[in-house]
Amino acid sequence: NGVDTEKFRPTNQAAAKQELKLDAAPTVLFMGSLVPRKGLLYLVEAAKTVVKQQTDARFLIVGSGPQKEQITAAVASAGLSGNFVFLGNLPENQLVAAYNAADVFVLPSVQEGQGIVLLEAQACGKPVAAFGIGGVNEVVRGGETGFLSSPGDIAGLAEALMRLLGDGALRGRMGAAGRRFVEENYTWDLCAQRM
Repeated sequence: NGVDTEKFRPTNQAAAKQELKLDAAPTVLFMGSLVPRKGLLYLVEAAKTVVKQQTDARFLIVGSGPQKEQITAAVASAGLSGNFVFLGNLPENQLVAAYNAADVFVLPSVQEGQGIVLLEAQACGKPVAAFGIGGVNEVVRGGETGFLSSPGDIAGLAEALMRLLGDGALRGRMGAAGRRFVEENYTWDLCAQRM
């Protein structure tokens, strides 16, 4: 899979937040189906640690699925309802705004083929925090375009999120590196040539 880098590109963050009616809080974005393999319950656990350090951190969840009630219940019992925003499925034309409204993109999947959302997020200049599994290892350069933790390592995921939320210069460097990585490897033209 490739990415349309003309469509998925960095835009103004404040405007993107306004479009989605979000406040200015530091934002971590997850986009995908709410199913067990996507690891949302790991994110809820990691969020407990993140919020102790960054009380206004916002976790934006885009997508729907059979695990939604379980996830919202876990968020509520962790006392994090004020830190999580569930937007459900967004129309195609608002996906770019969702990526650009975020400071960090997170994908706590424990099983993943390629993870097109990782490419879209990086094309929008967002650094990634994820578990280093399967296809994720192919599309995120650990230490360069994001941080990869061992699968299921909640402390490692929390640490990656805190480092990225706490360091704007690091986010900028990793985000720019992610954009370059997608432009050099995953545009549709390049994918078509390889095929």
